[in-house]
Amino acid sequence: MKISSNFRKVVVLLVLSSLAMAVMNCSKSDSDTPSAQIEGTWKISGILVKEGTKPETDQFPLLLAFLPCFKDVTFTFKSNGDLTASVPAACQATADDFIGTSGTAKYEVKSGKLTITDTDGTTTTEDVTFSGNQMTWSSSETTAGVVTTTKVVLTKQ
Repeated sequence: MKISSNFRKVVVLLVLSSLAMAVMNCSKSDSDTPSAQIEGTWKISGILVKEGTKPETDQFPLLLAFLPCFKDVTFTFKSNGDLTASVPAACQATADDFIGTSGTAKYEVKSGKLTITDTDGTTTTEDVTFSGNQMTWSSSETTAGVVTTTKVVLTKQ
């Protein structure tokens, strides 16, 4: 049986229009939003520091050399905006100086910024990006004309 060229054109047009409608009706999934991406438990996997024109270096191995328990620190971001940090007992006193969160803090992700409000009302805001199972917090400061950029890389558990 031979199919007419007109019939083939109709079939091709139907297939193409169906594909076009499917593509147009696709929208970003809620799981792609920063608020949904951040939910879960995270561990620090790198602390990258770039001072001025010097190359970026990972300071996390150095920190672990002095405080190996930092590898077990976790941050849990819940869908209700609660943030908790789990710190091993051996690290508790030192970690409080670095982490600054005790109890349940609140967080918000908006316009590429992560804002954390600690239980005492102290607010910290960092730039935040996501790539696969990694989240990066970035901040820069200038001292005596030298810009130092710090990136804390966390890996989702």
